[in-house]
Amino acid sequence: MKKLNTLISNKNLIIKTKKYTSIIGLFPSKGARSPKLWNRAFKKYGIKNEMVPFDVKIKNLPRLMKYLNKDQNFIGGCVTVPYKERIFKLLKNNITKTSKKIGAVNCLFRNKRGQLFGTNTDGEAALKSFENKFGRVKYKNILLLGPGGAGKAVASYFSKALKKNKMLTIVGRSSDSKKFAKKIGAKWQTFKNISKIKFNEIDVIINCTSIGFLTKKNNSPISKNLFKNLNKNVKIFDIIYQPKETKLIKLAKKKKLKTLNGLDMNLIQAVLAFGYTNKKLGKNNLTKKYMKSF
Repeated sequence: MKKLNTLISNKNLIIKTKKYTSIIGLFPSKGARSPKLWNRAFKKYGIKNEMVPFDVKIKNLPRLMKYLNKDQNFIGGCVTVPYKERIFKLLKNNITKTSKKIGAVNCLFRNKRGQLFGTNTDGEAALKSFENKFGRVKYKNILLLGPGGAGKAVASYFSKALKKNKMLTIVGRSSDSKKFAKKIGAKWQTFKNISKIKFNEIDVIINCTSIGFLTKKNNSPISKNLFKNLNKNVKIFDIIYQPKETKLIKLAKKKKLKTLNGLDMNLIQAVLAFGYTNKKLGKNNLTKKYMKSF
């Protein structure tokens, strides 16, 4: 525990149980929901375990992952911004097939040999969350903003759900995001040229950027001017859940558009991740039971 505290920024953290899980990010101690959700589930199912937040600086991330890989008392957990892609690379070949295609992980677990593995539950959770509220996406033209760690997972799942005559368009900044778009058969555009997109033909807009979160909470990835070009039936899905109403969602509501934030997605991905990490309950069996307890 002493060495662990030298690798995390919240150094006074105390782990009360022998076995433990964590959520790893830059500042998960400042509002991540997973510790509350997981610890409530541990208590409900009588599991002697706990989830704790690890605030980690980028320079300490490789050493932290090395430490956790060796510590068999660490059974897994969650990965949050901005480390989903970085931890994917650090795990090397210890990645599930689904996550290899995505290029990012948000969940850690031990395989049968006790090795630390990574997988991704963001995409599945996002699709379930959206379709639970708005129905199937297969006949929709979708615009996704920000193909980062979560964005790639969401893009992968939504693109698979579309009919061949429908299109996913990804808006990004890097050549890496352009390659990813091509890989999954999506169109690609830069944020700089976002106005060139035919917004009147878009049925669903998904924000996977961090614009609207923390220091960017007063900003929207889509300007007021671009809102004028949206059709009245477009659905706005912002995967940010803090705040519940981002600037994007507020602008959408002023236009009387239907909206969805990331709260339900966050719960579903936490349930799926909990199942991977805590195999005693089984991922599939756990989902329904766990959802009912919240």
